[in-house]
Amino acid sequence: MVTRSGDLDPSVVLYLMKKENLTPDQMEKVLNKESGVQGISGLDPDFRVIESSSYENNERAAIAMESFKTTVAGFVAKYAAVMNGVDVIVFTGGVGENQINIRKGICEHLEFMGVDLDVEANNVRGEEKLITKLDSKVKAYIVPTDEELMIARETKRLVQI
Repeated sequence: MVTRSGDLDPSVVLYLMKKENLTPDQMEKVLNKESGVQGISGLDPDFRVIESSSYENNERAAIAMESFKTTVAGFVAKYAAVMNGVDVIVFTGGVGENQINIRKGICEHLEFMGVDLDVEANNVRGEEKLITKLDSKVKAYIVPTDEELMIARETKRLVQI
């Protein structure tokens, strides 16, 4: 989520609440609506806006994008370690399906695991596709999602119980 804080030391919450005299509701708004990539960049909470600004000498947007790519790669690496390796990484959702350079940056951070990005194959949006080289130790795919359809199916299943 572009506006959510992500991982932080719990003491930060208490410090900010005391320093800024924030109520729990105000602190919740800061953590969920005014932080993360949007908070770092200071821009509209839209990955497309933030990413394009990062290429236009907007230092805060560039820091936000690099922070996001590093964080995602870090989570992938952490879970790969817990699972004793991975065979496939799937990019989905708005950012995963459509942000070519974000996928590229994440994959570059994961080269040590055997992710070998095919830059030409990665140059697509919203299309189911293998984006790593055929001999890549860890494959990466784009898999479009239809969240509304999945919600409708789950709702139908729950109503029929």
